[in-house]
Amino acid sequence: MSDTHVTCPNCGYGFDNLRKSTRMFDCPSCDTTLFREGAALNPIGNNGEMHDYPMLLSVNDSVEIGGQKCLVVGHARYDYGRGTWDEFWVENSQGAGAWVSIDEGDVAVQYPFQGNAGPRRSDPPAVGQTVTYNSRDYTVTEGDTAKCIAVRGQFPELIQVGDEHYFINASGPSGQLLSGEFWEGGHSWSDGEWLDPFTLKIERLDGSRVA
Repeated sequence: MSDTHVTCPNCGYGFDNLRKSTRMFDCPSCDTTLFREGAALNPIGNNGEMHDYPMLLSVNDSVEIGGQKCLVVGHARYDYGRGTWDEFWVENSQGAGAWVSIDEGDVAVQYPFQGNAGPRRSDPPAVGQTVTYNSRDYTVTEGDTAKCIAVRGQFPELIQVGDEHYFINASGPSGQLLSGEFWEGGHSWSDGEWLDPFTLKIERLDGSRVA
């Protein structure tokens, strides 16, 4: 699951646990964000200022989701004007990944659609509109602009500090969650569900458990 002998081209810091799925990661030594393209590592900026405060999840925690134990490998923080929220990239033992979003106590897991899967629209629907996917109607409950302000850890895609996108969240009839992100020249969709944070089984790197 990991590559060896990878070093930061900016400061020489060595990585011994870089996952094969990782395209982007931050250097904990010089705070440089690095993007991997083939065998090349390219510096693409800084990793931003991640103000510390008590968090439900942290990079290197283990969390059980849907009966599967996953490792938290990446942490991105976004500002959407009214506040911030945190997104954690998690992967199971087979390398399959998902986003766990935490916003003021609300927790959701979201699975990115692959290829051409997902709703057939590239424009963001307005709040209150209905999005139909897979014979199910979703009502858009939230839409706003988000800006990435900090990243830590490893990610399977490029996420740069300062990047902005418009996002929507839409709810299904039984609490299902459909999310879309839109930016100039592209868009992506994911589906998922809301999680009860009190039922999550979380284990820290030191072996302690979160009750």
